[in-house]
Amino acid sequence: MAKVLRALAAVTASVIAAVALAGAAAADPPLLNGTYGSADGDPYNVLTITTSCGPTGCAGTVSSNQGWSTPTTFTDGRWVFTVTKPGGLTCDDGHYEPAVVSMSVDPVTLSGVVSSDSNYGCAGGIVTQSPFQLQKVG
Repeated sequence: MAKVLRALAAVTASVIAAVALAGAAAADPPLLNGTYGSADGDPYNVLTITTSCGPTGCAGTVSSNQGWSTPTTFTDGRWVFTVTKPGGLTCDDGHYEPAVVSMSVDPVTLSGVVSSDSNYGCAGGIVTQSPFQLQKVG
């Protein structure tokens, strides 16, 4: 009986270890590393993305051929980043709001959503969300 219990304990420990390691490996998302363009071939929106995962999570950098660069993080199954662009708007109350665009990309399908406020950050704007599709070009 003792031999059976020891064998059962050894098998159980092996199964638990295998499941734990498989869970850890599955936890890392697909990385986005390379150059990506829009699926419609628009040459004005080319992104160079570098990502990695470590003990504290997954992060990276997104750079555009438009001259901006911003950090990205993996949040809720998507790579998420925000771009503050030059220009903006002086609100009715006199304060200035920059143009801010938020984007998220599914690392498996490369489908994304871009969100922006029609009035930048001033009161009375309408937040719109538009889908886009990336394709790896390099």
